[in-house]
Amino acid sequence: MTPHFRSGQTTDVVACVDILRDWAEETPWMAELDERGSMQAFWRDIFETDKVWVAQTGSRIVGFCTRDDDNIGALYVIAGERSTGIGKRLLDLAKADRDWITVWAYEKNKDALRFYHREGLVEVNREIEVESNLMNIEHRWTNPDQI
Repeated sequence: MTPHFRSGQTTDVVACVDILRDWAEETPWMAELDERGSMQAFWRDIFETDKVWVAQTGSRIVGFCTRDDDNIGALYVIAGERSTGIGKRLLDLAKADRDWITVWAYEKNKDALRFYHREGLVEVNREIEVESNLMNIEHRWTNPDQI
């Protein structure tokens, strides 16, 4: 089934937090997340203030992306739908009206690093995330029409 892409709504928060939590649970190096209720409250605030896009197949949300001005805060796709173009489409929606965007990805997240590199983002900064003690890499995409 072909996914439908639309603006995210606060009613999508529970499904999107579940996607994020499922990714963290399948990722052995990922630091422990906050409990579900506090994560939902955090993301509800994000969904109210930032641009959000969701990918939906039937009634199921299969991916989401958030962007605050020029910074992507999240881009996640459920395990069974990765490598199908959903992540690329979400990223393209986030890039559509921007001259540039940034996104952070953990050094250990090799799939994300390959994805962002393939989509034209380049590494611009590295820092250790205090909470997780993981190396976090900032990537930047610049609209080729702005160069």
